[in-house]
Amino acid sequence: MIRTTMFLISTTALLGCSTELVPGAERVRQISPGMTSSCTFIGPVTGAESMGMDVAGDVESAYNKVRNAAFDRGGNAFVVSSTSSSSDITVVQADIYACR
Repeated sequence: MIRTTMFLISTTALLGCSTELVPGAERVRQISPGMTSSCTFIGPVTGAESMGMDVAGDVESAYNKVRNAAFDRGGNAFVVSSTSSSSDITVVQADIYACR
């Protein structure tokens, strides 16, 4: 019983480390570099995550951090310039844009 309870508590704590999208950030989209001609460059951003249950969770959380940052800075799109994933950390670097 205690073992099950401890497992549930630790799993819940780890899942809580994942970054969720802020309201409005779900509209921020990833675009290709060729789609930026009608956009205004806002700046670079980095999203990193290392606390997820697995690499896929870290990737999703890192992209959510990029989307949240883009939305907070007035952007509605981003172009990924590099990604790096390992069993320890995922890093997404991107450029933020405001597009028509």
